[in-house]
Amino acid sequence: MDKIEFITLKDLIPILPEIIVLITAFIVLIVDLFDSKRERSLTLALTTIVGLLLAAFYETHLYGKNISGFYGTIIADDFSILFEFIYICVTIITVFVSLNYIKEHEINFGEYYVLLLTSVSGMMFLTSGVDLLVIFIGLEIMSISSYILVGMQRKIYISSEAALKYLLLGAFSTGFLLYGISLIYGATGSTILPIIISEVQQNGTHNPLIITGAALIVIAMSFKIALVPFHMWTPDVYTGAPTPITGFLSGAAKAAGFAIFIRIFFNGISLQGENWEQLFWTISVLTMTVGNIMALRQSEVKRMLAFSSIAHAGYVMIAVVVGNESAISSIIFYSLAYGLMGAGAFGVLSIKDAGRIPKTFEDMGGYGKRNPILALLMTLFIFSLIGLPLTGGFIGKFQIFSSALQEGWFWLTIFGILNSALSVYYYLRVVMFMYMRDAALPEGSKFAGSSIGFALTGLLGTAVAIIYLGIFPDKIMELASSSIIALL
Repeated sequence: MDKIEFITLKDLIPILPEIIVLITAFIVLIVDLFDSKRERSLTLALTTIVGLLLAAFYETHLYGKNISGFYGTIIADDFSILFEFIYICVTIITVFVSLNYIKEHEINFGEYYVLLLTSVSGMMFLTSGVDLLVIFIGLEIMSISSYILVGMQRKIYISSEAALKYLLLGAFSTGFLLYGISLIYGATGSTILPIIISEVQQNGTHNPLIITGAALIVIAMSFKIALVPFHMWTPDVYTGAPTPITGFLSGAAKAAGFAIFIRIFFNGISLQGENWEQLFWTISVLTMTVGNIMALRQSEVKRMLAFSSIAHAGYVMIAVVVGNESAISSIIFYSLAYGLMGAGAFGVLSIKDAGRIPKTFEDMGGYGKRNPILALLMTLFIFSLIGLPLTGGFIGKFQIFSSALQEGWFWLTIFGILNSALSVYYYLRVVMFMYMRDAALPEGSKFAGSSIGFALTGLLGTAVAIIYLGIFPDKIMELASSSIIALL
């Protein structure tokens, strides 16, 4: 008779950061229930931040230990820990810029922060998962929470429309993922990545079930990352979602998508081969080009940034095409840099100016005179998105392009540089309108500068982090490079 194995307390060690985040969500619910309505907004925000910082602190104790649990289905390795730091950083920024926004739009504080924490926990589970089913469960926890967050502004039609589109297309992509997992299981007899690796090494990758399953998973991940031609949901969802949540999705959720991509296809199912390379090459070029061209045509800043996020996914796909250790480590660095500058840019847009939330380029007119600090911060985030020197965006793009050149991907690098140059036009339009266009304040309204101290704290911290990444990138690149060893 086989000995029955039980889950022990040791199995909980690799997921303690996730547990801390979920406990924080429970505490937020309790505080929201009993705290006074007048005081709970700040209390809930601070509780959320403290919980996330505790989770990040525990991550530091797990770094370098590579602890697995639950029969090898979950692992706390350096790769997952770095990505979880990215999610936590972006979420903390989101909390900072959300306080005044959810007050203005009468969004329930408790629900908002609980869903935010739940979504982060899902990202952390899927990144730690080395079992396709664990990855699926984590992805669904993240996705379901995100669907609700997108539709939190119930009184606004475009918010409800965005949530419905996100739900339907998200469910559609989930179907592809499940079919892909089923085919991989049928071919290998397992959903655990190390076992899949062993089976693929023994029998090769020519099995039609493996090829079809991998293709379906690629399609599912393309939806989540917003790669062309699976990007159609992004502009509407990003426009309709609460602005802080848009920054959260563009930074944390997109990073999570790439984390899954790397975990599955560089730690399990090999996609090395000329056909796969040509496919990813085409997707990368199309994603960069379509994202940038569509961004040129936008009159709304938020929608422009939505299309630009598609273009940035195309830049990251260059590193996926290259596929070596240097390229994969550049994905980690770029995910961090883009998460910070994307959350920062959307964070500035979430602050009410002149009695309204800025939407169009015209709304940004005179912004530099009305609030020079926010305008300066927005300029820094824009410069980083462009990829100008002394910013994290520059180092991220430089690492991706240089790794591609070193491996002989000359034309792919040229396409990346040309697209990056194309983005300069629509990004600098924001700066031009802020400093070179005048706009009269709406009658009877004024800038509520005294109420943004909390948001400004988060944005200033984000700006410092972006400059630090641009001037002192070596430590982060070293951590990113060493984390790739965990995948080998």
